[in-house]
Amino acid sequence: MDLNSDSPSLLADNYRSPHHHHFSTDAIHGGRDESTSAVPIYQGVNNYRSRSEGGYIRGLEDAGGATVEALEDLVKDLEGAEWSLATSSGMAAVGNTLLGLLSSGDRIVVHRCVYYATNRMLHEDLPHKWGIQVEWVDFRNLDALQNALVKPTRLVYFEPYANPSMDLIEAAAVIKLAHEAGALAVVDNTWFSPYLLQPLHLGADVVLHSATKYLGGHGDALSGVISGQETALREDIHRMRLFFGGVLAPLNAYLVIRGIRTLPFRMERHCQNAQKLAEYLAEHPKVAEVRYPGLPTYAANSQAKCQTKGYGGMLGFVMVPGANPERFARSLSLCRPWVSLGDVETLVVPTQANEARGVPLNYVRVSAGLEAAEDIMADFDQALGRA
Repeated sequence: MDLNSDSPSLLADNYRSPHHHHFSTDAIHGGRDESTSAVPIYQGVNNYRSRSEGGYIRGLEDAGGATVEALEDLVKDLEGAEWSLATSSGMAAVGNTLLGLLSSGDRIVVHRCVYYATNRMLHEDLPHKWGIQVEWVDFRNLDALQNALVKPTRLVYFEPYANPSMDLIEAAAVIKLAHEAGALAVVDNTWFSPYLLQPLHLGADVVLHSATKYLGGHGDALSGVISGQETALREDIHRMRLFFGGVLAPLNAYLVIRGIRTLPFRMERHCQNAQKLAEYLAEHPKVAEVRYPGLPTYAANSQAKCQTKGYGGMLGFVMVPGANPERFARSLSLCRPWVSLGDVETLVVPTQANEARGVPLNYVRVSAGLEAAEDIMADFDQALGRA
C-alpha cells in the first residue's frame, strides 16, 4: 500500500468524490461556506433555513443548526453517503443507531470484541432492558458467522479493526454474508476513518464513528457521526437522536470540521508512527507479542490485510510474564497513560485481560500519535526498562 498516494486503495475504488476530486481536496473544501475561510459557528438553537434533501427537510429539526449541517455535509461526501447525522458523542452514535434500527425481539450478531461501552450495552442493556437477542461470534471465522446467521437476524455489527483486541475483520465478506441472511450491516469505523476505509462502498448499510477520535483528531471535541444510504434508516436513527437529545453542539461541530481538514495528512503520520513503533516493540526483550497488521507476523487473511489504504495508528502488545503494564504506563514521560485514542499525542492504556474478547494478560493498547517516532520509541524504551 502506498501512503504517499492520494487515491485510497480499497479494492482500487474506495473513494468516489461527488466533486471528482481526491479525498484530501474534499476534506479541505467540503462543507465550506464559500464566503469565508472557516465555517461560521452558529450558536442559535432555532433554525429558520430549510431545504429538502433525499426526501427529508433539513433546517426544521432540532438538530444543531447550520454548523452541524456543514459537518454532516462534509462527512457525507467523504463517506460516499446519501446522508449523515452528527451526534453529541461516539456512544450517542452507537446508541442512536442500535435503538433506532432494533426492536424488542430482534436479533443482533456481533463480533467478539467491540469498544468497551458498546460491549456493556450489548451484554447488559439491550438484552435485559430492551428484549433484544445478542449473539457473539468471532468474525474472523466466516464459517462461524454464516452458521450464526442461519437464525433470523436483524443486524450484524462489527469494527473492521477491533478495539482493543486488534482483530482485523474482512469487512466485504462480513457485509456480504449479512445481506445474504437478510440482515443490515452496521460498521463502527472509528479506528480506520473514512480516509483508510469506506465501508459504505463495500455495501454496508450504516457506518458510524466516534468523531472525538481521528476525525476531530485533537482531543478537544466530543462528537459522533452516522452515515448511510437509505432515507428510511436515517429517519429511524434520527428519531432516536431527537428523543434522547444526543445532538451535537455547534462549537464541537466546528472543531471536528477543522480537524477533518487535515485528516488525510494526520492519518498517514499515525500509520507511519504505528508501523515504526510496532517494529521496534517486536524486537524488544520485554515484549512477547505485538498486534499490528503492518507486521509480517500478524495473523490475518490476505483479503482482510489488503482492504484498507493503511493500518491506522492503533496497536497492541503483550509484555513478558513478570513485567508490569501499569508500571510501564506510569513510567512514560512523553507519551500519556490516558484513555481515548486518535489524538496528536501518543496514548497508552494497560487493558484488562478478557479471553472471550481476545484480550490476553499483560496487554497494552497504544494509540500512536504524531510526535517524532524516534521520541516515542525512546520514551517506550526507558519505560519498558522500569517495567
